Amino acid sequence: MPRFVYTPAEYAEMHFIYGQCGGNASEAAELYRARFPNARHPDYRIFVRVHNAYKEGRIPGTGVGGTSGGRPRQHDDDIVLAEVEADPTTSVRKISSRIGISTRTVNRILKREKLHPFHYKRVQSLLPRDYPLRLAFCRRMLRKIRNEPNFFDKILWSDESSCKKDGYFNMHNLHSWQLTNPHLVREDRSQYQFKINLWSGILNGEVIGPFELPDTLTAERYLLFLQNDLPGLLEDVTLENRRDIWIGRLGHFLWPPRSPDLNPLDFFYWGCIKEKVYKKPVTSVEDLRERIFAAAREINEAGHAQRIKQSFIRRCRACIRARGGHFEHLL
Repeated sequence: MPRFVYTPAEYAEMHFIYGQCGGNASEAAELYRARFPNARHPDYRIFVRVHNAYKEGRIPGTGVGGTSGGRPRQHDDDIVLAEVEADPTTSVRKISSRIGISTRTVNRILKREKLHPFHYKRVQSLLPRDYPLRLAFCRRMLRKIRNEPNFFDKILWSDESSCKKDGYFNMHNLHSWQLTNPHLVREDRSQYQFKINLWSGILNGEVIGPFELPDTLTAERYLLFLQNDLPGLLEDVTLENRRDIWIGRLGHFLWPPRSPDLNPLDFFYWGCIKEKVYKKPVTSVEDLRERIFAAAREINEAGHAQRIKQSFIRRCRACIRARGGHFEHLL
């Protein structure tokens, strides 16, 4: 038997508060939470449905009343929406199984109510002390770019990343158009693993690298890279740009920790590289290396790096609106 989330007394109180708020459902939901802090707090849509039920002569949540014969449609609607409100992460199949109506009907009800199955997004972990540092960094960057338009182009943005045999690939974007179902599979988590460590930089709209780093990267080996290999990678960069500005954890322009979402290499470059590399399964370390550098050449030739300045500015503004917190949803 289906369960009901609210009692008749709770529905009546919702309707009373909805009237007090002049039919403003969002205001009614806030007032209900303030008036009953220890009770279950209905979504603003519940107030609209409760009002419509009483207006049509029905008892909310039961389908009792009204003039139509048979099982009332509103009865199914109330039950499905109560299931979603009780557990927003539930699935259409689970709702169908619990309340005994078809998945097609459940989908139709959810669509009619304009509910969508939004996906979670993976973001970096932030510590409480990170928020003011990120906020201060973004404010200072925007101020510098506003006062000195070429400032961004003088920064050498750099980052390291690893490409493995079984790298990430987006299953939602991976498909094959066929007349019949070929039952496609993609192998993963192979016992035979290998990886390539990479460094790359972006300066004045130009990509520098990627450069292959040692398999096991230590502080000493990275220092050798900075001393011996990086100068060669910067040979085509003017001396003026090379000595102008750097950003680092210990530099005069402090980089906020745990902020890959502000680094163009992280939010743009490595994602583009890996999306191209992992379109097909990697067969060997040589195959992986060839794909990496082919993808890098393709990105360089397309001139994508020249457009990262505006993207960075948008991210700084979004970070400020989020008070230094996660801001991807604001872009």
